[in-house]
Amino acid sequence: MLHRFLSLVLAAGFPLAGQAERLPVEIFAQPAAFNEMTLSWDGKFVAYKAEFENAERVFIRELATKEVLGVDMPSAAANLFGRIGSITWISNKRLLVSSYMGYIAIDRDGKEYALLTGGARIYGVNRVDDQYIRAGRLLHLDRDTERDQVMLEEFDPPTGRVSAGGFVGINHPNIIRIDTRTGHFTREEENPGDFIGWMLDRQGVVRVGIRIKGLKRLVMYRDDAKSPWRELKGLGEQIQDADLLGFSPDGRQLYVSKVGDSGRYALCTYDIAADKVGELILEHALYDVGATNFGGPIHTLDGRLIGVRYYTEMARTFWLDPDYAAIQQQIDLAVPQSVNRIVGISRNEEQLLVFASSAKNPGTYYLFDRKNQTLGKFIDVMPWVKPEQMAEKIPIKVKARDGLLLHGYLTVPPGREMKNLPLVVLVHGGPWSRDAYGFDPQVQFLANRGYAILQINYRGSTGYGREFYEKGFRVVGTTMQDDIEDATRFAIRKGIADPKRIAIMGASFGGYSTLMGLIRSPDLYCCGIDIAGVTDWAGIIKHGATLNPDSYAFSVDRIGDPKQDAESLKAISPLHHADKIQSPLLIVHGRDDSTVPYEQAKEMAAALDKAGKQYELMAKFNEPHGIYNFKNRIELYNRVEAFLAKHMPADL
Repeated sequence: MLHRFLSLVLAAGFPLAGQAERLPVEIFAQPAAFNEMTLSWDGKFVAYKAEFENAERVFIRELATKEVLGVDMPSAAANLFGRIGSITWISNKRLLVSSYMGYIAIDRDGKEYALLTGGARIYGVNRVDDQYIRAGRLLHLDRDTERDQVMLEEFDPPTGRVSAGGFVGINHPNIIRIDTRTGHFTREEENPGDFIGWMLDRQGVVRVGIRIKGLKRLVMYRDDAKSPWRELKGLGEQIQDADLLGFSPDGRQLYVSKVGDSGRYALCTYDIAADKVGELILEHALYDVGATNFGGPIHTLDGRLIGVRYYTEMARTFWLDPDYAAIQQQIDLAVPQSVNRIVGISRNEEQLLVFASSAKNPGTYYLFDRKNQTLGKFIDVMPWVKPEQMAEKIPIKVKARDGLLLHGYLTVPPGREMKNLPLVVLVHGGPWSRDAYGFDPQVQFLANRGYAILQINYRGSTGYGREFYEKGFRVVGTTMQDDIEDATRFAIRKGIADPKRIAIMGASFGGYSTLMGLIRSPDLYCCGIDIAGVTDWAGIIKHGATLNPDSYAFSVDRIGDPKQDAESLKAISPLHHADKIQSPLLIVHGRDDSTVPYEQAKEMAAALDKAGKQYELMAKFNEPHGIYNFKNRIELYNRVEAFLAKHMPADL
């Protein structure tokens, strides 16, 4: 089945290196053939997800032969399960797969499948009993016994909803141990009432709980399952005070990412008995280290923390284990000009799965044999992409009008001089996230069509220290928007951008920023493309309250209170300023979006109609927060290309 899939992709008429510069849209819209690859415990197999016949599926390959050994869940289940989140080996023979509808367990050969969690009865899937469990994160595997048991977060049906990566909008989980063959479970830990998360040690003992009280986040600790909880006060009471990465080998210390002297998050030990920060392991003057929103801990199968990933201009890895640091050096020498990450480690730590990628290369998997000291190429994730035809992403720095240093990226069409180019300002979502170095099909598509792309990490973006992050509080649509405008004007001053051909575009918060850019700076942007953007902040914050009161408090603190700040929220909501939009606008939204409901786009369209404004609307059924279906993505890319060509044509 997989071979047929690849044949369809490669037979689509994609040009080889050296052919015409203008590439078919399918090259960019087609999802990767091999996604989220994960290594089996014995190092002999890999599992990965791929799209086939309009559904995401799980596939298994034997490394020695590259033979596809089985299929994933039955098609009825796959189609109903929707998008797949994670794939985890829970033994050498069995896998745990998360999806929009919950968790399913399945053997390596595609047999013995069982629906373990989920809130609805699904026809064609074997649910092992009549208890329907809503589960969140995978917390622990029984790696020593291979009993095919796992420990998961468990939620009551009224307090959780699932997503492709697990549950979102969640409140206060219990912990359950579930047998993935029988479906029988036991509740290992009952939530005291206000814990929102847990951390287990290497033996699977629940020793850390995260308690929320209003806007305070308390880190609670106990020595063992029978000991009382006590607060670790040295880790602070704010959500942004520290990230917990794991226990030390002896279990007496924690590894944490906490704000250091530089104002950036630094990798440290934390002495549990003394309740204070211990040794400083790694700190960077400009960038956060170890923060889990971009990067995070690397563990062996037995739960040993051996390294931490973090971002500077691109992804980096700091290895606590010197042997792995030496291996990283070997790999980097063998595969230069790539970001090389060890993404899979066998149980005996002799077989490693390596993922190498760059802005021009969507990724290649390699296999490293520690015993024989060999590194061999395994497979390209998008074999139809030719890196030599792609554009490089260049790190840049820009000063905002108040002097704040902003970081970002500039992508220039291949072979073009960095001068007087049509520019697309591509705004990232979040807003408490960031743009990063790496292959981005959307960016490459725009570059291939002759556009330069500017991506700026405005204040509030993660990865640049606590102060920079907190500067994004209560400035959505104002100072945060100024940063995006300042970066745009920087590109004009430097002669990079043609001031008459600048578009603004983005998804989610980026879609919102697109609308606000057109409203606040009508002379700067000649057109805009809003994908799944927020249009009414009071409405979206209230919507969040229906999912999770904790996230509601977070939004109120960082954006505004729908009651007390009604006027200020109205001032930063595009819905109430549709009459100020002067430039052409394309609105794109999924009708099944539960993050930013489609009603937000419909209300904006109605306001534009009332104001007599011209716009285009692309609304798609069966699409969540974004456009994922292959055919829909082709339509999206074609609509974007036609829209830009009409309002700011490139010089091809």
